[in-house]
Amino acid sequence: MKSTTTRRKLLQGAATMTAMGAIGINPRFVRPAHAQGLANGMTGGPTGFPGAERFQYDESMSEGRAIEAMKQMVADGTAPSKITMLLTDGAIGQITQPFPSGPSVKDVWEAETGVELEIIGAPASDIWARVLQDVTTNSGAFDIYTHPWNSLGDLVEAGGAMNLDDYVAEHQPDWADDERGTPTAQTAELLYKYGGSYYGASLDGDFHTWVYNKGYFEDHSADYEAMHGRALAPPSTWEESDRISAFFTGRTGLGGTTIYGNGNDMSPFWGLPRFYARFAAQAVPNMYWFDENGRPNLDTEQAIKAATEYVQSKEWAHPDALSWTYAEGYSGIGSGQTPHLTTYTNVSKFVDRMDENGNPASPAAGMLSAHIPPGVQHDAGLVRRSVIYYNITGTVSSRSQNPEAAYLFLQWLSSTRIYSWMTGNPSGYFDPFQKANFDEPFVQETYHPYMMDAIRETIARSAPTINFAGQTALDAALDEELQAALTGQKSPEDAMVAAQAKWERVIQRKGEDKMIPVIQASRSAWPTLVE
Repeated sequence: MKSTTTRRKLLQGAATMTAMGAIGINPRFVRPAHAQGLANGMTGGPTGFPGAERFQYDESMSEGRAIEAMKQMVADGTAPSKITMLLTDGAIGQITQPFPSGPSVKDVWEAETGVELEIIGAPASDIWARVLQDVTTNSGAFDIYTHPWNSLGDLVEAGGAMNLDDYVAEHQPDWADDERGTPTAQTAELLYKYGGSYYGASLDGDFHTWVYNKGYFEDHSADYEAMHGRALAPPSTWEESDRISAFFTGRTGLGGTTIYGNGNDMSPFWGLPRFYARFAAQAVPNMYWFDENGRPNLDTEQAIKAATEYVQSKEWAHPDALSWTYAEGYSGIGSGQTPHLTTYTNVSKFVDRMDENGNPASPAAGMLSAHIPPGVQHDAGLVRRSVIYYNITGTVSSRSQNPEAAYLFLQWLSSTRIYSWMTGNPSGYFDPFQKANFDEPFVQETYHPYMMDAIRETIARSAPTINFAGQTALDAALDEELQAALTGQKSPEDAMVAAQAKWERVIQRKGEDKMIPVIQASRSAWPTLVE
């Protein structure tokens, strides 16, 4: 369960993992030693460590159906000898490293099917460019792409992602299973479909969740109450969150460090979800990115208010926040430099842990907790919103010569038993989001129990950021204007008016007849919870 690997280290460099040599023709299915360790009635899954039975399966289960179909392809002579996967390098260890002992995920797949898995790594910041290069050159170097969920629409439009509807109908993954799958049917539609069809398999849970230094909140509560007339507690509104950021800024923290109250990164790309979360809470039940007719909402009073507040929050941020990625945010909460932030959920497993020698891996280890997102109080109730942003997704390349085999591996990997096992592995940054994940003791230990309810409740309140065709251009345009406002080149209002015009041009360039129906359809994936 111990790991000294930070998320920053995981992202550095492009690691190329070459799979183990192909397993021979005869022992292609289940090795005898492997079969002997299976629980009664189970036909596959990991063995060799306490709790392994929780991740085992038979032919009636999603993983078992995928394995049996793969075995049949092998028997028919239609299976490839190897499946090649392009993967964000920081997640490779969750597939290739044994956890907690015994085999790795990769070992189990290869032992049960005899089909080799070759993983080619690339940094998260480069992965989308690698995907586009493979698509535009028509090289067909990969059977499986992984990439940000937000890029799915652009990949489909570019003709790079295979429609998976027929495979899903035949092999029946448990992604939306009522007891083990996504928290809601709506979440399943959001994560696995585009334009009403299946194109992706979610391999992540990037619902941005608030983490805070509980020790700081307790130690400074009396001062805060004397100043503001209320106890210092996790905020319910953005107004209160900003008040807490202002309160902490300039105080002295762990090891004499100076505290910056706003711990969020505010750089291009990485900071964008902070603005989106504020924006989404500005109306009941949501302030949508576009109105019902597909017109952008960036020049509205609500968007300008959100932008103004976002720019103001820079006052309490670290001086380098405009160049930070999430990695510096992790460092800030871990060092005690910041009291709270909203970020990827694996911050807890990389920062709040003990190292292999039993020592705290960061100064703030043991002091952290999490809470549901803040929002905006309206006459009709409190609207709390977070967003899903980045979220590694697997797709079958339309250039693959082995599409069904690639799909079967993705179904097996993303089904609730194998995914729970993989998520509990601290050797990478695939995050929990399925119901089964939250009940899994390995996941609870790796991520800490305090994250379980916080993630669940955050998912229920998370708006989808843009994932339809044109996303790259739309986000880049908004980013450019927000950065102009953050650096004082424009007022927040002028920035939003300029971003509005840019978004309108993107829609016109892409074609209104095509874009507006997709924009309108995207509303169905938004949460409706109002407190």
